[in-house]
Amino acid sequence: MKNLSLSIFALIITLVFSSCSQEETTFLEEPTSELFGKVILSRDASGSYTMNLETSNDVASTISSNEKSNSLDIDLYSASGTKQQTTSEEMSTGLEDRFSINLNNTIANHTSRLTIFDKDIKFLKNNDEDDHLNSYSVSDNGDNTYDVNFTVDASIEVDFTQDEETGEYMIHLEPGSGTQTDYTVTFNREEGVNLNIAFLNYYPSESEKTTTSSTNRRPTVIIGGDS
Repeated sequence: MKNLSLSIFALIITLVFSSCSQEETTFLEEPTSELFGKVILSRDASGSYTMNLETSNDVASTISSNEKSNSLDIDLYSASGTKQQTTSEEMSTGLEDRFSINLNNTIANHTSRLTIFDKDIKFLKNNDEDDHLNSYSVSDNGDNTYDVNFTVDASIEVDFTQDEETGEYMIHLEPGSGTQTDYTVTFNREEGVNLNIAFLNYYPSESEKTTTSSTNRRPTVIIGGDS
């Protein structure tokens, strides 16, 4: 397995350091299009997940849950006179350590599926290593761009790489002497290709780093769709 440091993508990646000590990274140029709805999935410091759906004026939505597959199905459609609004739903990865959000935008004829793999804090065992994230969120902007905002614990060092063979983006979190805690990364998903993002946590007890251990890959995000 070969990992490419994201520095070699300098021609297509823009790194912006804001005045409030937040690192902002953009993977590929962002397309422009009219947005009808935006899904924001977030995990807070307690480990609880919440889905927020923001819809524009003249756009309505229906949300249904599927307990068998532990997923939410969201349909967006035109509704003249409807005011912009935000709808919230609590989510849990449960015993299967996963859940999905399926967004069907009938206005733009666009669908996307966001799947999270993570340990539910209620089912963590005493010997489970906690990840180094304080909180994080994934925003589906409705135009094949996705914002990942995350806050790490104090002194955690953060590095970004991409797997040359699979195309997976990896965000490495390791105890050290890090001084920055807040980060923003914007990804662009290519048509017909899944966008895979994994947080890799390293611990002082490890003799060496490994990107294949299932115990340190948490959480992971897989985003797909038909457009």
